[in-house]
Amino acid sequence: MEVSKPEKIDYDGLRKSGYIVQRDPDYFTVRLRIPAGRLTSEQFTELARIAKKYGRGQIHLTTRQGIQIPWVKYDQLRPITAELSKIQAPPGSCGPRVRNISSCVGAPECRYANINTYELAGKLDEKFFDRILPTKVKISVTGCPNACAKPQLNDIGVMGVVKPSIVKDKCTGCGFCVRACKDGAIQITDGVAVIDYSRCLDCGQCIKACPKEAAVPGKRGYAIFVGGNVGRHPRLATKIVDFADEQTIYKLVENTARLFMEEGAPGERLGHLIDRLGIGEFARRVLG
Repeated sequence: MEVSKPEKIDYDGLRKSGYIVQRDPDYFTVRLRIPAGRLTSEQFTELARIAKKYGRGQIHLTTRQGIQIPWVKYDQLRPITAELSKIQAPPGSCGPRVRNISSCVGAPECRYANINTYELAGKLDEKFFDRILPTKVKISVTGCPNACAKPQLNDIGVMGVVKPSIVKDKCTGCGFCVRACKDGAIQITDGVAVIDYSRCLDCGQCIKACPKEAAVPGKRGYAIFVGGNVGRHPRLATKIVDFADEQTIYKLVENTARLFMEEGAPGERLGHLIDRLGIGEFARRVLG
């Protein structure tokens, strides 16, 4: 039975729930919640069926690793939502709130990654997805300083990092670590590897390359970036923490959301709030 389209539709309210009216107002694009852009092959198969059943068989991959199904009529929003929820890919939020958490593939898939990005992105999604804020907030998780998930271009970016240390008694001066370092931070001096920490990006590639286990993790953690965004007025994020533990990430996101609600103006991105407050004041209030 076809549901008649009401005379007045709360387009803004629908958009916040992931239903975006198209140029032709008879149709909506349904945006899905896909944390870290990760789906099973079974979910993909079902999405193809659902897109064909309720739309025109088209699927769009968004820049935030999400999925959108266009050409869905108003009267089909309720049934498509029910089917999407069954396969654990429900409509996701738009508007002024925490958006879909994006991430790179991370460990164990990527040989460069220092952390399990899917796991961390999933926890962030559970804790913060859809949190209402003065304007949108985008969070990304990346496994290493290669920064495939672009943490410097997100409101909050988390990067897995590891600071290397050299065990001199094990080092043979073979130079594998020197060749592995893309930033020229290691030299062989008197037959032993020496790290210039002013050039080191904490990627950990020297550790992975060392055949003698002379390059070892001195410190592991997460670098945290805040205030990045693209769009009409792009801004690069500022690194606010060099080596955080996991609980510090959650504390920072929670306190940032609270501060944003207290101080943020409608439509103002987090980076511009930071510019108003100053990075020192911002850090004091979110990190204590």
